[in-house]
Amino acid sequence: GIYDEPLGDDGAKRDRDISDKFISYLKARDPKKPYFSFIFYDATHGNYDYFPGFEKFKPSFGVSQLALNAGNVNGLRNKYKNSVYFDDNVVGSILKALKDAGGLKDTVVIVTGDHGEAFLERGRYGHNQGYSPEEVKVPLVLYAPGLAPARIKTLTDHLDIVPTIMPLAGVKNPAADYSSGRGLFEKEGHDFAASASWDSAGIITEKATLEMPLEAYKGGLKVFDAEYREIPKGAAAFSPLILEFQKEAKRFYR
Repeated sequence: GIYDEPLGDDGAKRDRDISDKFISYLKARDPKKPYFSFIFYDATHGNYDYFPGFEKFKPSFGVSQLALNAGNVNGLRNKYKNSVYFDDNVVGSILKALKDAGGLKDTVVIVTGDHGEAFLERGRYGHNQGYSPEEVKVPLVLYAPGLAPARIKTLTDHLDIVPTIMPLAGVKNPAADYSSGRGLFEKEGHDFAASASWDSAGIITEKATLEMPLEAYKGGLKVFDAEYREIPKGAAAFSPLILEFQKEAKRFYR
């Protein structure tokens, strides 16, 4: 079933409600039948909501984007960190319920985010502003029964999640048959990570990032170094990757 209208007038309340709904489902489900669940949280997005008692990082306060500056951004960043702290607690309640139900013996769990959040580290705030490290780097924690602890240090992106999960579910055919990503446990890494916003796309390597406009008003190609400082006339080095990106982007298009 789909539950996409959780109750609550802010993100924290909606996150708690949707988690409670999942925990209720977990307690009632037939343990002999496999299931897949996708839970999307909202407290850390925009308003940075959290319940009373979760103000771990202080001072914490909201700031109008029009008034945001280096002098007050730390209070807003702390508000964001408190919302992350709250959602961490909510995720913990699900993991506890899963453990209590015996699900950690046969259930794969992934915790990640769809984007990061910038707080003027490089003059940008929020997300969808560009492809700065603060906006595109997110945590990803994967638990699978019997899998030894490890840290993946190669370049990865969200496209790698599906080809990581599918073999764990018994799929035998190559990831390229159904995905543009690679399994996280494969030795061969990516030449680049692909990213996209509403009106642009990004090709991200370990050393530089190419920003490609998808709308005329975005202007031309731009290249940034690892610290997201613009490199004039740096697009030529990305020519082979642009062709690879274009080819892969339309491979599953019909």
